[in-house]
Amino acid sequence: QEYLNSILQHAKDFKEYHRSVSGKIQKLTKAVATYHANTEREQKKENERIEKERMRRLMAEDEEGYRKLIDQKKDKRLAYLLQQTDEYVANLTELVRQ
Repeated sequence: QEYLNSILQHAKDFKEYHRSVSGKIQKLTKAVATYHANTEREQKKENERIEKERMRRLMAEDEEGYRKLIDQKKDKRLAYLLQQTDEYVANLTELVRQ
């Protein structure tokens, strides 16, 4: 009888141990998922804020600030377009002077 009781107690302990380990793993998994979701949301907000600031400077015709934001973002396409525009304006200015 005592041997049988010890086996049953061990089975209960075994189940409880693995239930607690499984619970800990689930909590950790949920915490990691929450962390990544929050990080992604914050990064998206920051990108939107930078984009709004860039557009605000463009609308306010703050060319220096706008270019600085373009350089920070490392947006090659916009930087290339600005470079082409500058060259075009310089070319037109030179033609007008002639």
